[in-house]
Amino acid sequence: MDILDEFKFSFKGDVSNETWIKDYYSVDSSNHQIYPELVCFPKDEDDIKISLNSAIRNGLSISCRGAGTSLLGQTLSNGLILDFTRYMNKILGIDLQSNFVSVQPGVVKGILDKELRKHNKFLPPNPASSNYCTIGGMVSNNSSGPYGLGYGSILKYLQQVDFNYYDGSRGFAKDGVCDDRLRKLLLPLIPAHYEITSAYPNVSKNSCGYRLDSVFTPTYSPQRIFAASEGTLAIVNSLKLKILDLPIFRSLFIVYFSSVQKACMYSRKILSTSPVALELLDTPVMDSSIKYVTKNKDGCLLFIEYFYSYNEEINTITSLLRNAIYPEGKVLEQAHDLNSITNLWNSRRNALNMAIRYTVGNRKPFTIFEDTAVSIEHLYDYIVYMLALYKKYDLPYVIYGHLGNGNLHTRPIIIDSNESDGQLDSKQMKILEDITNLIFKKVQEYRGTITAEHGDGISRAPYIRNVYNDFILSYFTYVKKAFDPLNILNPGKIIA
Repeated sequence: MDILDEFKFSFKGDVSNETWIKDYYSVDSSNHQIYPELVCFPKDEDDIKISLNSAIRNGLSISCRGAGTSLLGQTLSNGLILDFTRYMNKILGIDLQSNFVSVQPGVVKGILDKELRKHNKFLPPNPASSNYCTIGGMVSNNSSGPYGLGYGSILKYLQQVDFNYYDGSRGFAKDGVCDDRLRKLLLPLIPAHYEITSAYPNVSKNSCGYRLDSVFTPTYSPQRIFAASEGTLAIVNSLKLKILDLPIFRSLFIVYFSSVQKACMYSRKILSTSPVALELLDTPVMDSSIKYVTKNKDGCLLFIEYFYSYNEEINTITSLLRNAIYPEGKVLEQAHDLNSITNLWNSRRNALNMAIRYTVGNRKPFTIFEDTAVSIEHLYDYIVYMLALYKKYDLPYVIYGHLGNGNLHTRPIIIDSNESDGQLDSKQMKILEDITNLIFKKVQEYRGTITAEHGDGISRAPYIRNVYNDFILSYFTYVKKAFDPLNILNPGKIIA
């Protein structure tokens, strides 16, 4: 029986092996391309079980997909792909008394935001792709975005996960309790918990490897093992997340510094004023709607936002900020109403698009180390070191991102001399390999992470050893094998 025929009898959703469908799902937002055998659009948990059973019978891998915004190839597979956006995209319920929302994995973050706003609520993690990325994808990558500074990543808001193991059987995990199979699976982590936690990066956000450190800290939270797991442990069918009240007052300041290095130098002083977001835009990634405020001067802009409860607090906030940035920083714009704040933030959210525009034609971006993070105490030295490498090799670059978390997205630009075939020459590849090794070595020296929010995927899985020692890696291997002994769940991600 053909694999497509297996689904015709009981699968409620849609299934396709058409060439154009396989073409579409062979790519995501990364540089990789892998053609799937079959693309499935499940309608419910029963469809998920059918897909898993078919994958086992046919010796195929199975990967989950939301909007395909992953930058490292997380959603690509040569087996089955489950796309949750067509049917499993429902908001299952909003509990306003307990402040929870329950969703299926294919719910788009932007749609959820609009629904929560009707109730004066919000889910703080807000990646730049919020208008189209899905909650399932955000959990799989442990996404955060600009408000990761004040509110943390989505791991912090994950309250319950209902899922299917590789063999289709049901599982659940929530604060303090989980199904018996998962409880037994996690038991070996308990005696090693302190040693595991102490070996993790010293950063405020981290999406590298399995977040075993979060399962027992500060309390037993088994559901957190699925955050940043990239669909390699189980298939999630529903999620319950904590939501918060929208802030009463907001203020956003646009601050100019003459260089990225200067901005990094002042970051600790700015953080002492307690912003909820501290973002950086360098000149090449500024769009026309924001670049005008710099009067076309080189330099960078900081987006600094505050939430507060009483209107009169704005005077104190403004004074504290001006003192913190003196004398190098200059406030160019400020906004205190929702429309003005939203318009300014749109310029920040457009940074990735501007970075892509900056790399047209034979200008190729290199993305392996685009998501590193170090602690604020090391940020200035780290950025000075990185930019010196770019200068040494005469590489233009783009840089932007989450200054407050020590997580700046940077990409050197390679001039491709073989534009016709899209392949870099051996000298260029050697330069990139050297820079990657040097940067990851420096990250390791500072106890940082090679990925703060974008995940490992295909591209960074081989480099996880730059973050974790053999002790931690042995637990990663144990967890993967315990959850997925047949290695059918998104293989090649995290565990290379």
